[in-house]
Amino acid sequence: MRTYETMLVLDPDMSKEQVDGFMERVKKLLDERGGEVLKIDEWGLNTLAYVIRKKTTGYYLLLYFKGGAELVAELERNLRLMEEVLRYLTVKWEGEISAPLKKEEEPEKETAEDQEVTVDGET
Repeated sequence: MRTYETMLVLDPDMSKEQVDGFMERVKKLLDERGGEVLKIDEWGLNTLAYVIRKKTTGYYLLLYFKGGAELVAELERNLRLMEEVLRYLTVKWEGEISAPLKKEEEPEKETAEDQEVTVDGET
């Protein structure tokens, strides 16, 4: 089985519960046909490069799964029929799948007292 990556752009008017329900349907579809969902990254709302169905934003999801070519064809057939999907793209993934990135703490900002001021080469 190969690993695939599918980028999905969903209708931005969907609620969080609707997005979760959509992902459960996709997981069920893949599981029933012998696929294995490896990872799902939710990118959230982002601006689209161009207007799609009178929408200027979309809800982005990145899905990694294992399966065969016939599974990809079946997934894409189902995605075409789902009204909430604005766009999708599936590619073969040859890299490693890492754990979801965690937000790191922001570095402390220097205050004016911490900074050294140089005037004409003197500190």
